[in-house]
Amino acid sequence: MAGFKSIRFTRYAGPWYNRIHSIAVQLFLLFFISIIVPVLIGGYISYEKSARMIEEQVSNVASLTIKQVSDKLNFIFKGLDNTSMRLLSNQSIHEALKGDDDAAFAIKKNKTAKDFILSLIMNSPEIMDIYILDINKKNSVVSSDFQGVINPWEADWYKQVVKADGRTVWFGLTNISYLKGTDMGIPVFGLGRLVKDVDTGKSIGVMFIEVRGKVLTDALADIQFGQTGNTFVVDQNNRLSYHNDPALFGKPSDLILPAHTQVMKRDGQDMLVIPAALDNDWRVAGVVPIQELVADSIEIRDLTVWIALASVLVAVVMGYYVAHRIGRPLVHLSKLMKKSEAGDLTVRASMVGRNEIGQLGQSFNKMIRQIDVLIHRIAEEEAEKKKAEIRALRYQINPHFLYNTLNSIRWMAKLQRTEDVANAISALVYLLEASLERSGSFVPLGEELDLLEKYMIIQQFRYNDGITLDVRCPPELKELPIPRMLLQPIVENAIFHGIAPKEDNGLIQVSVQRDGPNAVIDIRDDGIGIEAHKIPQLLAGQGRTSKSGMTRIGLLHVHQTLQLYYGNPYGVQVSSSEQQGTHVRLTFPMNRGDEHVQSAVGR
Repeated sequence: MAGFKSIRFTRYAGPWYNRIHSIAVQLFLLFFISIIVPVLIGGYISYEKSARMIEEQVSNVASLTIKQVSDKLNFIFKGLDNTSMRLLSNQSIHEALKGDDDAAFAIKKNKTAKDFILSLIMNSPEIMDIYILDINKKNSVVSSDFQGVINPWEADWYKQVVKADGRTVWFGLTNISYLKGTDMGIPVFGLGRLVKDVDTGKSIGVMFIEVRGKVLTDALADIQFGQTGNTFVVDQNNRLSYHNDPALFGKPSDLILPAHTQVMKRDGQDMLVIPAALDNDWRVAGVVPIQELVADSIEIRDLTVWIALASVLVAVVMGYYVAHRIGRPLVHLSKLMKKSEAGDLTVRASMVGRNEIGQLGQSFNKMIRQIDVLIHRIAEEEAEKKKAEIRALRYQINPHFLYNTLNSIRWMAKLQRTEDVANAISALVYLLEASLERSGSFVPLGEELDLLEKYMIIQQFRYNDGITLDVRCPPELKELPIPRMLLQPIVENAIFHGIAPKEDNGLIQVSVQRDGPNAVIDIRDDGIGIEAHKIPQLLAGQGRTSKSGMTRIGLLHVHQTLQLYYGNPYGVQVSSSEQQGTHVRLTFPMNRGDEHVQSAVGR
C-alpha cells in the first residue's frame, strides 16, 4: 500500500514540477544568454572606448584651463611684486626709515613717504594697506593707517619676512587681517619684503602689502572643473592659500600635488589632478572626478543597461505565467495568514476555484470566520464577567452607604430634630434615585459633584455644619463622563473614619484637574489619618479597621471600578499622615475607557 502511494505521488508531482520549473528556467537562460550577453559585451566595449576618448578630451581642456588660470594669477602677482619694487626703490621711504636728528625734518620725510604710499593705494584698488616698519623700532612707522596695529614686530608674518632676507614672502587668503589681527569680514592676502639700505646692504625696514582677496577669488570663482570639481592654490609648504571653502584657508592640503597631470585617490574617488606652478612659488591645481569626465559615455552605458533590462523583462514575462500560476496564489494566501496573525480577521482569500488552491482558499476563509466568531464570543463572555464584577462591587457598597446614612438619620431622630430628619430623607431619596442608573453607568462629573453636595446635606444635619466640603472643578471638565457614585464612598469614609473620630470640625477638599491625557481627582481631609503600615493593605483588599482615615470598602470599590473600566495602569493612590489627614488621588483617562464593558454594564 505504501509503495502504491509512492508511485502515485511520483506520477502526479513529477510532470507538474518539470513543466513549471524546468521549462521556465530553460526559457529564462535561453533569452538571457542569447540577448543579454551580446548586448552587454558590445555595450561594454563601446563604453570603454568612448570613456577613454572623452577623458582625453576633457583632460586637454582642463589642462588648457589651468594654464589660463595660472597666467591670470601670475599677472596679478607680478603686478603686486612690481608695486613692492617701487616701494623698495623709493628714496623718501629709505630716508624716513633711516630717520634724522632734526625732528621736524624727520616728520617731513615721513609725510613724503606716506604720501607716496597713499598714491600707490589710490592707483591700486586691490591694495588695502601698506606698512613699512623700522626694523630697529627707533624711527617713525611709515604706513597708510597704523591705527589698530599692535606691536607688529612680534607678528609671525614679520618674522617670516625678516627670515627670508630680501626674498618676497607671500601669505595666503584669510579673513583675519595679518596686520591688525581682526576679522575683516572679507578675505585678504599679502606679501612682505625686507627693505635694505642701497649703499650698505643693511636691513633697515620691513614692508608688508595687504591685498583684498577679491582679486584672487574673482580670478578663480568662475573656474569650474565638472559639477563637483574644484580649484585650489597651495603655498610652498602645501598649505591652502585659496580654496572654494573659506574655512580651509591656511590649512594643510589633503593632496600632495604631483609634478604633472595625474589620477589620484581622494575620499575614495579617482580624481584627475591638473597642477601648474606659479611665479611666486605657489601652485594652482584643478581637481575633477574621473566619473564626471566620462559622464557623456554614461549615456551609452545606460542605454546598454536598459536594453539588457528589457531583455531580462521579456525572459521573466515568458516564464512568469507558468512559474507563478501556482506561486502567486500561495504567496497571496501567506500574506493573508500574516495579516490574520496580526489580528486582522476581515481578510478573505479571493481564489475559491475548484482546484486545490481554490479549496485551500475556501478552507482558509472558513477558518477565519470561525476564529472571528470565537473571539467575539470570548469578548462577550469577558464583558459579562466584568459586568458581574462591577455590579458585585455596587451591591457591596450600597449597603455600606445606606448603613452610614440611615445611622446619621437615626441619630437626628433620637435628638428629635424632625425637620432635619425630613430634609435628610429627601436628600437620601435623591441619592438613591441617582444610584438606580436609569441614564446609564456613566454621569457627567458635574452631576457627580452635585450628588456630593446632596450627600453632605445629610452629614451636616448630623454634625451641625461641623464638616465643610470644598469642591474645585474647572467648568470645561464638568462634562467629563465618570462612573456613577465614584466619589461618594471616598467622601463618606473621610467623614466617618477620618473627621468624626477627632471630635472637631473638619474640611474635605475635592479638586479636579487635567494631567495630559488623564483626569486627576484629589480628595483631601484633615482627619486623624491612617497608620503608615496599613496604607498598602487598603487597595490590596486586606485589613479592616474603623480607626483609619479612609478604610477598605470605599477605597477598594473605587479602585477596582476604575481598573475594570480603564485598565490596570489607572486607579487610586493613597497617602496619609497620622493626625494630619489623608489624601486620595483618582487617575483615569479622559476618554470613556472600555466602551464594550460600559455598554454591557449599562444594559
